[in-house]
Amino acid sequence: MIGDAFVVDAVVHPYNLAPENQNPDATEQLASVYAAHTLSVDEKHQKYAMNEQEFFSDVSFDALTSSLFLESQVDFAFVHALPNLGFARSYVTAPARAAACRDAHPGRYGMYATVDTPVTDAAISQLEQQVADYGVNGLKLYPAFFYDGIGEGWRLDGEDFAVPLLEAARDLGIRTVAVHKALWLPPAPKEAFRLDDVSPVLDRFPDMRFAIVHAGTAFKDQTVELLRRHQNLYATLESLFAYIMVRPDIFAQFIGAAVSAVGSDRLMFASGSNLSHPRPLLALFERFELPADLIENKGFRQLTAEDKRNILGANALRLHGLDEASLRAAVTDSFDARRDAGYAQPWSVLRAGADALA
Repeated sequence: MIGDAFVVDAVVHPYNLAPENQNPDATEQLASVYAAHTLSVDEKHQKYAMNEQEFFSDVSFDALTSSLFLESQVDFAFVHALPNLGFARSYVTAPARAAACRDAHPGRYGMYATVDTPVTDAAISQLEQQVADYGVNGLKLYPAFFYDGIGEGWRLDGEDFAVPLLEAARDLGIRTVAVHKALWLPPAPKEAFRLDDVSPVLDRFPDMRFAIVHAGTAFKDQTVELLRRHQNLYATLESLFAYIMVRPDIFAQFIGAAVSAVGSDRLMFASGSNLSHPRPLLALFERFELPADLIENKGFRQLTAEDKRNILGANALRLHGLDEASLRAAVTDSFDARRDAGYAQPWSVLRAGADALA
């Protein structure tokens, strides 16, 4: 909790980048992912940055759980399963392990499925299997697949892959789809991360809700315009929230533009843990105010307490049809009481090798 705001982390995904799961031909890509982590932490908050040994490991779901509920103000989180992303041999965040973590911590986690193949029928089969085996809150998609040393992008409005997959997802009862956009990760083609394929899908699937993950890190004006035109579009602010620490000007410009143009009820906090630790991001947002020059020169309005409650968690609950009271009633752990006694140190489970969750 932050004040009376129930905090939902809309995207978390502990990376399995242990040596045995690393793609040996993707050393530059691995280095760039680690750089993205270290560059998202300023000098004042270095204790929240992992060293290389910590980052290039199989970050456990216990370490994730501690980072959220014992080391930070998060009350609930959505684990996004991730495919190999080109720098891993197998899933970066495996669906089976995500489901096991969710089931081990009632009232704390939701889960997104993913697919790890560009073959349409096979991808649909993967999704069907995950829905049957685990039950999911949504589908997470990455706009490229990696195989045979190449990265092949695909379009969200493509009739050969994405549209049949989305139709299958709808038939399976999935109504929420999160799509990685804006933040380019070579060697995938840069155009796959643009937003020109989003609007047709929003019109084609009006009964489904879509979230642009990494919204605001690029294509700010286009993102705000898409939000203005489409009520079934949400902005998940993974990576942008790290900018509150290292590029507060960019963070303020997007938040100010979006809230002033379309309101705050479709913007969602996300840390992307373990890429960013949630605690410093939340602490900075708790006292965040738009700079006076943006209000005076851009005509932006200042954020209200309601805006912050929406962004911190109310929007994510509403998007997924979840109720705060019901989630609280399902919790069986003692994390809140332990956190009230004092936050655990950053990455305490990972660094101490101790069972901080016991």
